[in-house]
Amino acid sequence: MNARAAIALAAACGLLAGVLLTLAVGKGDTKTVTKTVQRPGPGQTVITKSPVPDVTGERLDVARERIERQDFLVEIEGGGALGVIQDENWKVVSQTPPPETSLESGSNVTLVIDRR
Repeated sequence: MNARAAIALAAACGLLAGVLLTLAVGKGDTKTVTKTVQRPGPGQTVITKSPVPDVTGERLDVARERIERQDFLVEIEGGGALGVIQDENWKVVSQTPPPETSLESGSNVTLVIDRR
């Protein structure tokens, strides 16, 4: 095996490990999300919408990653007087808009948090 093949194999193994780790961090429930993407004609725009994931009860770091993976922006309410220093020390107690609401990419999702 030459050096390029070895590097490619190592990169592929690392990617697979990252995917498995990402899957293991979630709630344990899996859900298939289907996005329909259309190619607009000249002068037309297609707006893509996706459902907001349910992150209530999750650690803030996990919730933030899941929301951002769907191309939404995260806003935080709470965090005490000093604010959020480490996301993993906080849990999501509610979210707006509610889970499964369809939003355009780039929309804001507000997470209300409390100490774990």
